[in-house]
Amino acid sequence: MIIYFLIGSIGGLLSGLLGIGGGAIIVPLLTYLTKSDFKTNTGISSLAVVLIATGSSITYIFNDYSNGSNFIFEILIIVIGGIFGSYLGSKLTAKLSTPLLKKIFSLLLAASAFRIIFSSTVSSGFENNVILYFIVGFVSGVGSGLLGIGGGIIRIPMLIFFGGFEQIIAQGISLIATIPSALTAAITKIRNDRQLIKIGLIVGVFGILGSIIGGNLTLNIIPREILNISFGIFLIFVSINMFVSNK
Repeated sequence: MIIYFLIGSIGGLLSGLLGIGGGAIIVPLLTYLTKSDFKTNTGISSLAVVLIATGSSITYIFNDYSNGSNFIFEILIIVIGGIFGSYLGSKLTAKLSTPLLKKIFSLLLAASAFRIIFSSTVSSGFENNVILYFIVGFVSGVGSGLLGIGGGIIRIPMLIFFGGFEQIIAQGISLIATIPSALTAAITKIRNDRQLIKIGLIVGVFGILGSIIGGNLTLNIIPREILNISFGIFLIFVSINMFVSNK
């Protein structure tokens, strides 16, 4: 139980801080700290992320992350794009070289991290473009289905660079969009295994408190410049792990 508390708390805290769903942290921690296999852990993580992302999203909304703007339509388009992308990514898994794609994608993440860390402002000519939001969802969905990644590490950089959003707003949009995709993945992977559902709920419940703390730190205490640098550093670690991984 203590292990699940630690895993959920860490995943939740980073979810609130960086706007990620938490899967990029929870899956490795489950793999290293428990005896469960990687594939099983992705299902547990998906269910936990539903609760954690919900806690983070509510925290962001209550703290008016969007400065009074309403992005429900944009989020809906991202979710729809993600559904199509996840389906295509899953179909392409057996036909493409996943290790090579991971290495290529890791380099793109590293480049995104570099730009996030060293660019003070980002402008884009694609603001308010419906097609952009569909592409954001589609690409993150393909990455999720094809490489087992997704969520914030794909959506947030795209929303910043192509949508021209501030880091905080991009994180809030990504968190809300994470909930339905994570729920779909959880239902698909562990719907018939009560034990895995129990573990996923335990990790998720423990993660809610961490997500609330992390969200409030990000929105009320941590300077935006520090937040950008922190997210960039996180992307670098993810890209390194992806580059050296053979799974």
